[in-house]
Parts: sequence; C-alpha cells; structure tokens
Amino acid sequence: MTNGPIMDRRGAIKLSIGGATALWLGSAMGALAQSTPIKAAWYGGQDTHDRMQKALALFTEKHPDIPVTVEFAPFADFYDRLPVQYSGGGAPDMHRHSMTYLFDYIERGQLADLTPFIGSTIDTSSLYPGVVKIGTMGQTVNAIGNNQIAVGLFYNQAKLDAAGVTGSLDNLTWDSFRDMAIALGKAGGEQHYGVSDSGGFTGLFEVFLTQRGKSLYGAEGGLGFEKADLIDWLAYWQSLRAERGAPPPAVTAESAGFQNAPMVQNLAAMQIGWNQQLVFYQALMTEELGIHACPSLEGGANNGHLIRALDFWVIPAMSAHVEQSAKLINFLLNDEEAIAILGLTLGGPASDKAAAILAKTADAPSTKVLQYLDNLRAVASPDTPRWIKGHGELESLLGRLNGEVGFERTTPEAAADTYFDEAGFVLG
Repeated sequence: MTNGPIMDRRGAIKLSIGGATALWLGSAMGALAQSTPIKAAWYGGQDTHDRMQKALALFTEKHPDIPVTVEFAPFADFYDRLPVQYSGGGAPDMHRHSMTYLFDYIERGQLADLTPFIGSTIDTSSLYPGVVKIGTMGQTVNAIGNNQIAVGLFYNQAKLDAAGVTGSLDNLTWDSFRDMAIALGKAGGEQHYGVSDSGGFTGLFEVFLTQRGKSLYGAEGGLGFEKADLIDWLAYWQSLRAERGAPPPAVTAESAGFQNAPMVQNLAAMQIGWNQQLVFYQALMTEELGIHACPSLEGGANNGHLIRALDFWVIPAMSAHVEQSAKLINFLLNDEEAIAILGLTLGGPASDKAAAILAKTADAPSTKVLQYLDNLRAVASPDTPRWIKGHGELESLLGRLNGEVGFERTTPEAAADTYFDEAGFVLG
C-alpha cells in the first residue's frame, strides 16, 4: 500500500490490488506520527467483508495508534495470492487462515509463535476446547481459531412438507437419506434434485469416516481410512445421481458461490455445508430453511459430527508488528461490540461468551444455527482432529474424482486407486 494520509473513520479510499480490495481504516490525522500501521486480510463473501470492515473500524476507534489497512477476496482468490505475498515479503501482518492450508504454512515455519502473547495480550481463557489446541504444535501456538463450526444439512421446509418426507428427518440414516433425496428429486419435477452433490465435500466425508471409527488422517500421518471406505462413499453419491437424488456433475460444476447453489436456484430441496452458511442461504431465499444433523450410521456410537475451529487468526513470522497484530486478534475474539458486529459470518461462536452475546440479538436463521450447535454438542464426537499438510490438494482431488465418477469417466474403484496413489505422493 502506498503511503498517504489516514482517513477519518467516516470514509475510506478503495484501491484495486491484485483483484482484492484494500482500504485504510485509520484514526484521525493527529495520531499519525505515533502510529504503527498494520495490514489485516481475510477471505469470504460480501457479508464477511462488510462485517469485518465495520469491526476493524471499531478497532481503530479504540486503538488510534494502530491504523489498519485491509485486503479481502473470495477464498480461491485469497489463496492464489497468499503464497506470492509470503514469498515476496508482503504478507499481511494478521490474516484469516483456513485449516485447509494452515499446516502447510506451519510446517514451513512461516507463522509467528503466539505463545508469548497468550494470557497477556491475547486472552484465550473463555474459548472452547480445541480452538487453540488445533493450532498448537508441541508447545508452540501458531494459530487461534476464530470459530467453532460443524457440518449441517439445510432444507427447504415447504418442499419437504409438499413431498410428505418431513418426518424422514427423524433418526436420519444414510439409507433413509438416500430414499428421501430421491423422493424430493422426483417430487420437484424435471431438472429438480433432492440434495446438492456432496460426494466431493471433504467435511461430510470426514463425518462419514468418523461414524465408522476412522478418520481422514492417521495419528502418525498418512490416511486414516481404507480404499473400501472411499469406494463406498463415491458409489453412494453415484447412486443418488442415478435417480435424481443429487444433480449431475454438469449442474454441480455451475453451482459455485452461494447464489448459484442448487437449493438457491430452486434446483434442489436440500444443501449440505458448514452450519453458519444457513444464514447466507436464507438471505438469498424467501422460503424458510431449516438445519439438521447429517445422516448417521444406524445404531452408531455417535453421529460423527465434529465441532471445532476451521478458520484461524495468524500472524506471519516475517511481520514486523507482531504485538500490534496480537492486539487485533484479541479484540476480534473478546471485544463484545466486535463479537456482535461479526455475528456468524466467520462461523459459530468460539466461546460461551460469544454465544451469549450473539443470542441476545440473533435473527431467526442465526438462532437456528446457535441452537443447532448447542444441541449437537450432546451427540457429537469429542475429538477435534487436525487436517494436515497436503490437505488442500487432497480436498481438491476428492472433488475432481467425484466429478469424474459422475461423468462416468471412471468407477468408484478406479477413483479410489487414484486417490490413494496420489495421497501417497502428497503426504509422503
């Protein structure tokens, strides 16, 4: 960012920087001489961008000596640019990091050690278990979660009622879910489907594996499941596509972005995703949406859902302003006004304190998400497993292979062979 006057909080100058938007959220001119500017960055949709900018404007009001420059972009664009920024020395002083790529950066030593700031600059005392643990390697804390979220099933209540399958949500198993999705697809007429194709969604696949007593990754590295598990998974989604329980891959390929989701486009009655996305989908639809736990194994010990941080605040090891950036992390985690401003845009609350603050003013969709997480805690797995270095590549691989099975370019068996071969190379 070029040097220049810091604007009053009533306005901001927007600049185009590599496809992102950057602006000063600074304090008044009088503080400039004594200030230490930092740059913050994040990924997300427009709601996230709007709420984060509002929260950071509040931060500069309360910390006029730390004016903030911000950058933001959609997830894919953000991670196209971030490696270049790290390699070129221009990484933001504090940014949002997804667990999809977090451990690639940790293992390369690219993230600052936050341990010296915990308990002093950064208060983590009220955060849920796992929010800090996931980002801790040995005795070093490199990342602090800004949410706790879980996978959820979103559904159009009117479509379920019209098809007479609302009761099928009770004691939902994988078999009954397939029957319900196929019934919903047929009830909606031509070019209508039961549920979004989630065969390439690693978050749901992890739920499926956890229900089988397995995991994405083993304790000593490598995969934590067998080929047979992946074959079953890919074949399951192929069986849904075959009877309009899920859309064909050509439809799924055009569904990127909340506004293009099959459920939003009136092409499907249900959608699967991360719980806070209910709020985003509901904002794009007039029909009332509900949220429910995803299918379980019949008679399983638990429903396999994992409640944990998936996105984190981090500071690059190269940052010259670690202490100032740590103050910003603490503000976003603990300031009551900031928590209320951010709402559920980053995910579910990271603490009981945040949950109580949000419950006071939550609208109907947000209340459903908060209640879903609260209810899920009684039956979810107590584990908060990490994703590991190379996860991002394997996540993309699962999506690609699920699509190839859908296009009938390969079989579930051959796709599983490919996945394991490539996983062996990626994970070493």
